[in-house]
Amino acid sequence: MRKKFRKFKKLFCNDYIFSVFQKIMNILTGLVTVSLINRYLGPSLKGEYTYITNIVTVLAVILGFGFYESYPFSKRKKKEKQLEAYLNVFFMQFLFYLLIGAAIAFVTKNRIVTLVAVLVPVQVFTSQMQMVGIVEFIRFRQILQIVNYFIDMLLTLTAYLLIPQSVSVLLFILLIKDILYIVVYLIKCGYFPKKFVIDTKFIVFLFKFGCFAMLTKLLIELNYRIDVLMLKLFVPYAEIGLYSVGSKLAQYVWLIPDAFKEVIYARTAKSDAVNEIKFVLKLNLSITVFIILFILLFGKVIIYLLFGTDYIAAYSVTCIIFFGIPSMVLYKIISPLYMANGKQKKCFCILLASVIANMTANMIFIPLIGKFGAAVSTVLSYSICGCVFYISFIRDYHLKWYEGFFFSKEEIQKIKKYVKNFVHS
Repeated sequence: MRKKFRKFKKLFCNDYIFSVFQKIMNILTGLVTVSLINRYLGPSLKGEYTYITNIVTVLAVILGFGFYESYPFSKRKKKEKQLEAYLNVFFMQFLFYLLIGAAIAFVTKNRIVTLVAVLVPVQVFTSQMQMVGIVEFIRFRQILQIVNYFIDMLLTLTAYLLIPQSVSVLLFILLIKDILYIVVYLIKCGYFPKKFVIDTKFIVFLFKFGCFAMLTKLLIELNYRIDVLMLKLFVPYAEIGLYSVGSKLAQYVWLIPDAFKEVIYARTAKSDAVNEIKFVLKLNLSITVFIILFILLFGKVIIYLLFGTDYIAAYSVTCIIFFGIPSMVLYKIISPLYMANGKQKKCFCILLASVIANMTANMIFIPLIGKFGAAVSTVLSYSICGCVFYISFIRDYHLKWYEGFFFSKEEIQKIKKYVKNFVHS
């Protein structure tokens, strides 16, 4: 028994293994949560909820100004008292936006507007603390995310069982979840707001670095969400609700490369990790191909079991969206290397081309074929983004085109040996 415990303990000491475990737990609880949300709201209200949360996310990115994106870069440069300096700025931003949100809520006196006005500053602060967690204490962050997803599931279950249909209730649950996230992070950092000292040079640095970082992050989010925002111009909320099924399932599949991406962020904050990145690419692409085949074969059954009869019509659009996932794997795994090396302008240009292609295709295809046009546009933009990043990666680091796609014989032997040793240990 002790031997088995030591084996699992050793296994979970590996950052990648534990990160994947965390994402798997998040996927399981997240799928239950999404299933409850979809059944609770129905396609029409789910479309409205998706539209509102996408707006909140985009606003949060803009108002964050990309300040937190410079954190890994500063860590690599060994900036003095880095954590305290960043947390002071983050907290000041939060208070300022909260005051603006309170003023908006007071003027409008609308419940949903009030929740959105409060959600935006809270999401800004949450994103900032997540970056701190990735760089400073990745294992704690991973455990916290597991707990956070579980709390989200329990709160959503409570709403599903006890409270009548309401978009406002689910927005309030998002708010509670994010506030808990922030409070726990601040306690972990040992941070308590003191007398703020404004370092002008530091603020200038944040704006200078953050400008492109924010625009880059905005382009990322637009690449994920512009389809929903543009669908609202042409189709009813019910169609957006169906489309959101495929979009959300794809986001949960992205949690797998995200697990590796977070570790790569931590690695590249110290040095380049090209060989690691190559191996992680191969592993994630292999997993992604298997998942796509699984969805093609059993997707309709999965959608029925998770979301009910009302959402079976989402199967076709889900299959189309999933074909864009391999390209996003390329982007997610490679981009941390460029960000850590301060090459945010390069990331920005690639993403800009992708978003322009996405918007153009959406304007052409959505009026013609509705939600299917949005799905086709999404796959096109993801393909442009991922392929350009990969081409840039192999050129910059003088690699062969196949090194990120196919395992070498030596790598296969190492994987087999690792699995064999683990099974028989």
